[in-house]
Amino acid sequence: MTNNKRLSILTVILAAILWGSTGTIQALIPDYKEPLVIGAVRLYLAAFYLLLISIVFDKDLFSSVFQSPALIVCSGLFMMLYNMSFFAAVLISGVGVGTAITIGSAPVWALLFEFFILKSKHRLNKLFGATLAVMGISFLMLFGDDTKWSSLGVSLALVAGLSYALYSLCTSRIVKKISHHNTAAWTFLIAAFFSTPVFIFYPSSWIISNEAIYHLIFLGIFATGLAYSFFTFGLKYLNSSTAVTLSLAEPVTAVFLAIIILGEFFSIAQHLAILVIMIGLFFTSRSEAD
Repeated sequence: MTNNKRLSILTVILAAILWGSTGTIQALIPDYKEPLVIGAVRLYLAAFYLLLISIVFDKDLFSSVFQSPALIVCSGLFMMLYNMSFFAAVLISGVGVGTAITIGSAPVWALLFEFFILKSKHRLNKLFGATLAVMGISFLMLFGDDTKWSSLGVSLALVAGLSYALYSLCTSRIVKKISHHNTAAWTFLIAAFFSTPVFIFYPSSWIISNEAIYHLIFLGIFATGLAYSFFTFGLKYLNSSTAVTLSLAEPVTAVFLAIIILGEFFSIAQHLAILVIMIGLFFTSRSEAD
């Protein structure tokens, strides 16, 4: 089981690295983009990719949905809520505040649910690692230049963090019964279905333009579909709170890509925050691998 856990830690971190490319790729999409439409397109493209993967590698895709239908629907619903509330939070409060509260609160929500609802017990070094990682992500994002506070934006970010934690909790239960390919496929098919109204209320013709389509394909297939395939596999052997904490490697990747590709500047305090996150991830991963 230790080898499976180590592989799971690696796949979750790989997922976080792919997620970390999202902000940079979005910045390359034309300015007239609508964030909620981007979120919905990501879900649809990811669902298509995961459906194909599931059909190729698992022959029981359609029968597997009856193993845990309620949990699968909830998982898809929470994934849709996470995407929509996160993009709305970033739109209202900016990338710094929206990302910090969403990603920073998710491990806390997951730990609270595991402790009070599932009665799970956690090692001290895991709690210490999670605390460091959450502190690091808060400092990293809140020291940015676009910090602005809005009660609505903060509320949406908290909803996004809660939705992400609940998605992870549901998925960690589902993946014990059916394959991670089928789990991810059904989750995103349902999430994509729930996100359909976005295309009714917001203009979306720009998604097929040459300036946007290739970036959206990368976001949907690689930064979402492949990434969540990795993440779902990790949830098979890790506690949801551990997986959510390890996914804090995402903003570290985002910072490095922003520096290298977009030429953005980050302060010394933000670089120190990255170090704190990495130390926190080390303690969290070590608690699971031991």
